[in-house]
Order: sequence, then C-alpha cells, then structure tokens
Amino acid sequence: MIKFQLCLFTFFFLTNCFSQKGLIHYGFIDAKGIGNGKGPDSNAYLVFNKEQSYYVTAKDSLEKAEKINEQKTYNNDDDSGGTIYNGMKVSPQGDQVAYHIKKNTMWSNVLYRKQIYIKEVAPSQTWKIEKETKKIGKFNCKKATTTFRGRTYTAWFTSDIPLPYGPWKLHGLPGLILEAYDSNKNAYWYFKSAEYPSKTKQNANYMSIPKGLKWLSYQEFKKAQQNEINLADDNNKLNAKKFPGVQFLLPKLTDMFLECE
Repeated sequence: MIKFQLCLFTFFFLTNCFSQKGLIHYGFIDAKGIGNGKGPDSNAYLVFNKEQSYYVTAKDSLEKAEKINEQKTYNNDDDSGGTIYNGMKVSPQGDQVAYHIKKNTMWSNVLYRKQIYIKEVAPSQTWKIEKETKKIGKFNCKKATTTFRGRTYTAWFTSDIPLPYGPWKLHGLPGLILEAYDSNKNAYWYFKSAEYPSKTKQNANYMSIPKGLKWLSYQEFKKAQQNEINLADDNNKLNAKKFPGVQFLLPKLTDMFLECE
C-alpha cells in the first residue's frame, strides 16, 4: 500500500510539473557587426508549457518610448570604428519564434526592411554538454556548445526546468536555456527573471501571419537574404555614380541576420 501511494504521488507530481506554464524574461543584446555584446539591449521573454514554446523580442510594447528613439554609438574594441543606431529596431509584433515539440515545427518572423515569415522543420542542433557549471539566479546550470547556421553558441541550461526550450531558435537540451551567446557575442541573451510555474495570461500559441503574406521555407528565406545583398549592391552602384570617389561597402550577411550560413 505504501509503495502504491508513493507511485501515485510521484505520478501526480510529475504530471503537475510537466503541465505547468513557465515564463522567462531575458535581455537580448543585438550586436551583429560589432560583437563583444555591444549593441541595442532589448527586452525578451519565453513562455512555455510541456508541448510548445513562444519567444518574442524587439516588440515595441516591451520597451520605453525614449529607449526606442534613443540614438547611440557602439564603438569597436580596437578603435577601428563603430556603429550608430538611430533608435531600436522594433515592431508591433516583434521578432518571434514558436516551437511545437510533437509537430517538430518552428514558425518565426524577423524584421529586415519588411517582415519575413518562416515555417520550417525544427532545426536539429547537436549539443556538447561540458563539465563546467554555474548558478544563474536560483538555478543550477550546465554549459553546452553547438554550431548552428553560421555561428558557434554557448548555452547555460538548467535541469531544474527539464524542458528543451531556449531563446530564439536554440533548443534541444535536457533543460531550459537561461543564457546564451555566440563566440563573438554578436548575439547575447542573458537571464533577468523566471516564473515557474507562472500565472501569466500569455499563452505559448502558434504564430499568426497577416493576410496577403505567406510562410517561407528556410530555403526560400535564404533566397530572401541573398535578395537583400543584391539590393544593397544595386544601391551602392547608384550611390557610387552620385558620389564619385566615395567607396560604398557591401554589407555582410553576418551583419544582417543571425542565421548567416
């Protein structure tokens, strides 16, 4: 009888644990083209349950108006120059990623001149779990590394929340990712706070897409990236005619998108 009661308690405990909703607040530093974690610092959050997760950043309602309109210069460490941002990149819906485990699908959008919407099979990520550990907030975390679409990432994940989610498209570890960054810190997510379980009204729903637009496959997204490079090249040629003697550099894909393979 005692064994039965123990098994029953364990069953209800695990069922309750994995049915809980969670909410993680991150800061996200977008330092593409600069590195070293120097760039606009946006609010971000991840809401999740046992079946799916929803991540969003660069959303205007998450930021203060004065921060959105702030002009700021971020200098390179070697004093070779810097980048001037005339306000933050935000939109009403933000940059989003929705991930459903059983459907093995990710839906995402990114703003570059216009909103681009992508639907894809959840991209596989081969993680190497290291021996190094550290504490983030109240959570014990382990270190893991992977290479994903042009960048090498370090993630710190916690088995205290045993679900395979993380910020942006990072996923697949045996615990939730609380901190992550690529090797040059062109992208840097850092932990702010956690609610687990959470009573938030925000749900980990699927993304919606405006009428008249369509979901792109990842391969179509890569073509859209190349189109942006071609457009920049055309603009440079026009500007070179208007301003003889001035050199216009073609932007690099690594400076334009997180995914840059």
